[in-house]
Amino acid sequence: MSLDFVAEVWEALSSHIDLNDRSDAADSLVNLLIDNDYEATDIKEAFRGYKEVTIALKEYTDQVEEEYEEYEDDTESDEDEW
Repeated sequence: MSLDFVAEVWEALSSHIDLNDRSDAADSLVNLLIDNDYEATDIKEAFRGYKEVTIALKEYTDQVEEEYEEYEDDTESDEDEW
């Protein structure tokens, strides 16, 4: 399924999602897309202009970067022990 089509579906349905729930819906959408092997850069491009989705994507990428940095720190600590 193309991301452009998914973005159109989001546009059609987002106005029917309560404002208080839209951020959670966007988080779920981003996680679903990532789990189905869509790239963050492609998602960002397809959902340009959809604030909730771009915020959810930024939070996701920030979390991934943070986890990667923690992994790098753990790896460096293990190397220092040798």
